This record gives sequence, C-alpha cells and structure tokens, in this order.
Amino acid sequence: MAKLGIIVPYRNRHEHLAVFNRTISKYLNNTDIEYKIIIVQQDDAKLFNRGMLLNIGFTFAKKYHCDYVVFHDVDMIPLDVDYTYSINPIHLATDFEVETTEKMRESFDTYFGGVTMFSVEDFEKINGYSNKYWGWGFEDDDLLYRCKINNIELDTIKIKNINKNSQILKFNGIDSYIQSKNIITTHRDFSITICFEPARLKLDHTKQSDEFTIFSIPGYDFAISYTSFNRYNFCLFDDELKAIYLNTEIKPAYKTNITLVYDCTCKTIKMYQDGNFIGESEPIIKFNKEYKIQEHFYIGVGNPTRELIPNWFNGSFEYFAYYDTKLSEDEIIEITNNTEHLLNKNFGKYISCDYLKTYYDTAFIRDYTLIDLSNNFNLGKIINCEIAENDKIDWIDFNIPHRKPSTFKSINHENNGFNGNRWKTDNTRWNQLRLINEVMENSELTKDDGLSTLNFAQHNKKKMGKDIQIITVGI
Repeated sequence: MAKLGIIVPYRNRHEHLAVFNRTISKYLNNTDIEYKIIIVQQDDAKLFNRGMLLNIGFTFAKKYHCDYVVFHDVDMIPLDVDYTYSINPIHLATDFEVETTEKMRESFDTYFGGVTMFSVEDFEKINGYSNKYWGWGFEDDDLLYRCKINNIELDTIKIKNINKNSQILKFNGIDSYIQSKNIITTHRDFSITICFEPARLKLDHTKQSDEFTIFSIPGYDFAISYTSFNRYNFCLFDDELKAIYLNTEIKPAYKTNITLVYDCTCKTIKMYQDGNFIGESEPIIKFNKEYKIQEHFYIGVGNPTRELIPNWFNGSFEYFAYYDTKLSEDEIIEITNNTEHLLNKNFGKYISCDYLKTYYDTAFIRDYTLIDLSNNFNLGKIINCEIAENDKIDWIDFNIPHRKPSTFKSINHENNGFNGNRWKTDNTRWNQLRLINEVMENSELTKDDGLSTLNFAQHNKKKMGKDIQIITVGI
C-alpha cells in the first residue's frame, strides 16, 4: 500500500496547529492509509515562503519512504476528503464549511493551492515548487505552470468564445484606440454592451496593478477593464470620489461580452458577463461630474492624453452598443448568443433596437472610421488599430488541475490577497511580476529554481505523537 506524507507549512499559528494535529490524525486513523505528518516551521528571520517550506517537507517525506505527498494548509480541517493515492496530481481544496465570522473562501478554475496531492515521481519531474515567492501568493500558479511545461497530466475545461464577425480591430496596448463623441447621459436609464478579447498579460513593473481598459469615459474613469487580478472589472466614481467596483471571479483572457445596465430609479448598475449576472452596485447617489463634461469616450484606453496610467488595452474588439434604456436579461442573453444579426434590428427576444444611440460593429469600417449603425452619426475615429481577420475559434481549451470533490472546515484566518481592487501587500505584486513577466516568458527558469537548488538550515526536530514531526528551519 502506498505511504502518504502530509506536509504542512507553518509559522506562528499555534491555535490552528493544535486543532489541525488533533483532527488530521483522528481522520486518517479511520482510514487504511499509512501516513506521516511533517510540519515544517519557518523561523522569523525572513518573509514566509510557503513553496520553499513545502519543498523542505518533501525531502523529509522521501526520507520516510513516502510514495506520495499532500501539501496541506494548516487552516483546512478535513470533513470529507479522499486522501488515497492518485497517479495524477490532484487538487483537493474544493469545498468549505466556513465559520460564521469568516468570508467564504474563493475558488476558481486554476486554483491549485490549499490542499494538493502529488506522487513523488511527478513532483520531482517538475522540480518541485519555486523557492522564490516570498510573502503571499503565486507559488501555486507557478506550480500549475510547471505541470503544464513538463507534460504532467492535467484536466481541461472549454470556454466558449463570443464570436460574430469575420473582421475585428486589434489594439497594440501602446497607442491604438477608438475615439467617439461622449453622448452617454447618466440622468436616465442606459445600457452598454461590448465584445472584446484581452491579449496575454504583460505587466508594468512600475505600477501596483494593471487595468487594461476596453471602454472608458475618462476623468475618474467610468471604465470596463481586464485587470492584473485576472478579473473583468467595472469601476466608476461618485461625486464624492468614492470608487464603486464590480468584479468577476478570476478568469482567463478570452473573447467575452460585458454588459452594464443602469436603473435610474434604483440608481444601481448591474454587470453581466456572457449573459450571466455578475453583481449589482450599491446605489449611486450622484455620478462624478467629470462624466458629463468629458468630450469623448474611448474604446481601447482609459485616456490617451493622460501621461500617467493611461490604461492602454492590448487585444481585440468586435462590437459596442449604447442604449438609453435598460436591456432585459433575456435581451442580454440574446445579444451574447447572437452570431448573425446586427443590433439595429430586433430579433428573437431582443426588442430594444429603437433605443440605440451609438452602435459600432467592426464589420462596418469606412475610411478607417467605424460607422455608427444606430444612424445617429456618432462616428468612431480609429487611431493606430489593426484591421484583422477574426480567427473565429469557438472554444478555447484551458488546463486546470484534476480534482476530487472534498469538504474541509475552514478555520478563520486573515485574508492576505486581493483586497478591494489591489493586492494587500507589495510582496504579492512582486511575486506576480516574477511569474508573469519572467517565468512565463522563460520556462527555463524553473529548471534552476526548486528542489534542485533547495538550501536550508535545520534548527530543531521533534515528535508530536507517533506520526507527527515538527521540523524548524531557517531559509
């Protein structure tokens, strides 16, 4: 029978560790699994380094002749979990029961943290975790990337691309955009719908975060963006400069439709992605006055005249429409699924063509200008965009971890990651820059960073019961 090594990275969470040690042993003793629990405690000399601690624990698991390992956070207590051996890497942290004072843990398709299982052979094949992610975040994203480039067996999901046209406009992320007269009014109902696809992210190391803005009324930007948090985002400011955000869950870059619907009576904005409701803003007592006085709105940039943080968009664009009415959910779904009709004629459950005030479709370009198909003559001035053929890929495959449905009790803990609309600490941003701008641009970096370059000092080693070892290390 295969022997399991459970490896727990740890520092200064004594109450969590006491609960974990008591419950994990009781849970595993009710199975037929032979196991060893290895708690790797980091001293206080440096920032916490979860990946390196897990690599250290792995070296001890090999000494204890474990055949496979589970990398296990200390604040996740098993309630219904299958820890038996798997030939493929498995992500187990799928479902949680949270304490009443705790926010529900966020899960997403590429999530590979919390509780993760590997065979010894596969973990060695990918050279383990990176040792270079200090503080919170991105060691798990790096781990998934290592699996991909080393042809480790992964699961696949298919995401549907929103496709309609044979022709699109491409933005270069540097100086290309579309300029239009700003006729958008915020004193009555309105809707905005736009179809676009972000390119693969390239982050700006001089900034704390990146917003790649596909649509904007500038000033304190009223904007739709794809962000370095891998979320499709809507942001506006009220008259007291309070920012109001709506964000999707973490999602990859793909061709998508975002629709905003403003209800003048309730004074709220609803956001939809691909016909699915994302969220509703709190009431907007008064919009920022900048939105009234701006001469233009833009597609492909936050503000092209702004020297600092212009928020250029890199990717492609297919259509945009602005209505002075509220689109219904049925209409939004009809628009999203539409592959043949123009929006200046009603079809199916779509009945709002008479409320169009500006409508661009990239199939209709004349003299390097977007024709306003609403017949309101609000032409879209194209600047430095490429007119390109649409590859019309209907589905995109994304690699994600294999999963076993499991349930854990989540012990209340501090949230260290995404906070409002920025990273909670600068270290997380530095980790992100390393992964996106360095490692994913040069996969050879993974060969010289991991188990092969692991270096640590063992300070102490003690037993806690028959099957639990606590190893204190300096790194």
